[in-house]
Amino acid sequence: MDEKIWFYASQGEQKGPIDAAELDMLIGTDTIGPDTLIWRDGMTDWQPAAAALPDELMPSAWSRPATPPPPPPSPARDMTAPANTAQAGNQASPEHPTQMMDAVRTCFNKYASFRGRARRPEFWYFALFNFIAQLVLGLVDSMVFGLGDVSPLSNLYGLAVLVPSLAVGARRLHDTGRSGWWQLLVLIPLIGIIVLIVWWASRGNEGENEFGPA
Repeated sequence: MDEKIWFYASQGEQKGPIDAAELDMLIGTDTIGPDTLIWRDGMTDWQPAAAALPDELMPSAWSRPATPPPPPPSPARDMTAPANTAQAGNQASPEHPTQMMDAVRTCFNKYASFRGRARRPEFWYFALFNFIAQLVLGLVDSMVFGLGDVSPLSNLYGLAVLVPSLAVGARRLHDTGRSGWWQLLVLIPLIGIIVLIVWWASRGNEGENEFGPA
């Protein structure tokens, strides 16, 4: 099992520790980009990921800097190398969750929040969680109430997650620079939902946009 030895910077805060698999996943979801500052034991200072990652973790789409990177800018908060892994592991989860239960917790905490932005993991993990929950509750309904049209548990859960699902859908569109009102496209049969799925799966804007910081 990989050791949790990697740390990365997000909005002036130190995140981690994470292992190589988690690092690869964060790169795949654009949470860590080539210019994101990273650190691990043995490095003298924080460096951009494109300069510091070993070859086996380096994405093929990235290129290493032609010259040594300049010293990283001083962040708003202290980002000195962590004294020990245990202390750093007690830090709060990132603002943009990358794990399923963190994403579910965030969506329920922002139950009716249509402001701000949501990255792809937050939206799709919540959608996957709801699909699994509906499937399980549908099976329970069929065992308790039979295979008829009566599905009270599944229907009640669907009503309970309607608002947070719309909210995270709007925040996901905000992350791509689009208004949450574009969700009304779902009223157009077939074509509307296909367009929305493509947008929900699109990469978010780098840096701040009109809906808030990344």
